[in-house]
Amino acid sequence: MISLEKPIGSRLNFTDSEETLVSEFMELVQDILHIDDVQELRDYVQHCKTTRLQHCVNVAYYTFLISRRLNLNVRSATRGALLHDFYLYDWKNNEQPIEGRHSVVHPQVALAMARQSTAVDPIMEDCILNHMWPMSRQRPQTKEGWVVQGVDKLCAAMEMGTQSARRLSPVKLKALMVSAIAARY
Repeated sequence: MISLEKPIGSRLNFTDSEETLVSEFMELVQDILHIDDVQELRDYVQHCKTTRLQHCVNVAYYTFLISRRLNLNVRSATRGALLHDFYLYDWKNNEQPIEGRHSVVHPQVALAMARQSTAVDPIMEDCILNHMWPMSRQRPQTKEGWVVQGVDKLCAAMEMGTQSARRLSPVKLKALMVSAIAARY
């Protein structure tokens, strides 16, 4: 089994293969995680200090949980979520291979790379191509695609929020929280 950090906010330990949810999730994505180019996502920072691979695992895991709960196509949604940011360049340094806005370009590159690496069905394609809505014009066409685009935004916020909170001392963080609560009343 490939070594993974636990998804942000999760209590599950991904090294515990006895845990039913972990083994179910890993069964769906293990072949993708063994692809060298997917492992290379560890070399790119996505949000603050979260690697692109960890971000993709975060999105895939929560998509897995929500798709199970809603009786959607769990396999396609989870695999599409894992591959939604499958591009190997640093867009912040203007390295993208196609001219245009990053929010439009990277889903196209991710889909092309996914197709080179594994079988991609129409649901996975929708999850990958349309996860940037509303920053791009293309809306998801499937329920699974809507789940991925929403979970992607949630995970990005959690990743950035966790990193931002770590930069504050506990005293400053508490003062910020108290002032935020006080401002509501």
